[in-house]
Amino acid sequence: MSSLPQAQGAPAQRSLRDVVYRAHLGMALLAMVLAGTLLSLAGFLALRVYVASNLDLTARALAYTVEAALVFGDADDAQQTMARMLAAEGVAQARVSDAQGRVFAQWQRPASDAQAQLGYWLAQALGGGMCTAPIQVGGARVGQVELVGDGRGLLDFLLSALAVLLVCTLLSGWLGWLLSRRMLRDIVTPLQRLARVARAVHLQRAIGLRVPPARLAELQMLGDDFNALLQELEGRQALLEQKNAELTHRAGHDSLTELPNRASFEAFLPHCLETASASGQPMALLFLDCDGFKQINDRHGHAAGDALLVALGQRMQAQLRPGDLAARLGGDEFAIVMAAPADRAQAQAMSERLQQALTQPLRLSSEVLLQPRVSIGVALFPEHGKDMQTLLRAADTAMYHIKGHKRRSSVAC
Repeated sequence: MSSLPQAQGAPAQRSLRDVVYRAHLGMALLAMVLAGTLLSLAGFLALRVYVASNLDLTARALAYTVEAALVFGDADDAQQTMARMLAAEGVAQARVSDAQGRVFAQWQRPASDAQAQLGYWLAQALGGGMCTAPIQVGGARVGQVELVGDGRGLLDFLLSALAVLLVCTLLSGWLGWLLSRRMLRDIVTPLQRLARVARAVHLQRAIGLRVPPARLAELQMLGDDFNALLQELEGRQALLEQKNAELTHRAGHDSLTELPNRASFEAFLPHCLETASASGQPMALLFLDCDGFKQINDRHGHAAGDALLVALGQRMQAQLRPGDLAARLGGDEFAIVMAAPADRAQAQAMSERLQQALTQPLRLSSEVLLQPRVSIGVALFPEHGKDMQTLLRAADTAMYHIKGHKRRSSVAC
């Protein structure tokens, strides 16, 4: 899991992956070592009791066997008997004494290697390595047998226990590693994915991302809640973008006709003038005014006047070329920007098409049929002006010049 930047002088932070892995592995190893140690200690104590009992039994058997040799004073026979009986037993030293405590016969296992010496030392250190048994004849004590264990059994068990403990510790560590990986996969990996998604949302505003499913119920619930929050944020962002788009559209368009408004027109016209000037090509500006619009409002109401304006806007849009702009400047005044190239002939052809299209009758109902009339003024760049204000005045003057020569003062209905 990615860590946060550290402040200067602050201690380094460990990741959740490291903490979980080390804790789980440490607990597994500690449990295995503790359990192995306790079991080994219990086994070792049990073996010590067994070795002591076996040594005592061996001493009693030897006492019974060398009884006759001691009575008849045959030390060689007692020596041979001890060598024969104790060769396969865990005995390091054996001694037969008479009733006065004098040594009658003794035997000692050769110290062949360091292991034998270590076993003998272990037997003496732990106790229980020496055992005595009386030699009796007819109930009278005639001597005794003394045996010293060699500790081989204890040493072999101890080495075996250590080997088994080592193997079990390694096996426990391997199993702990596997379990830790599984725990990390079930806990840490989903948290890492959640952190990556949260970081992407924070830094890149990628609210379209989603947290993948998790195996654990609690982490799945956390992921579901986070995804639900992202979905809500995504919905709010979409709504905000929609509202912003609507506000942007409203700021640049007329609410009635949906044509670009005066602000859009005044931003578009200088751009077209700059392009035409750079290319050296002509362009045209047309001003349009609906004749007798006030009489239509007075006679048929403002709803009829609005319907007429909407229809005029739609008819203008249908006559535009690619790159041209039709805008409502206010009231019943409209303007059309013919982007370069647009010479006098093209502007005149546009004016004629507009006259034909805009003056088509408009039926609002079975009783109301409007006959629109428009006046169109044309100004050319660069002939009538090279800047926006000059061109606007020229087009406006041309429109009112045409309106003044008309003899009709109202729209025929």
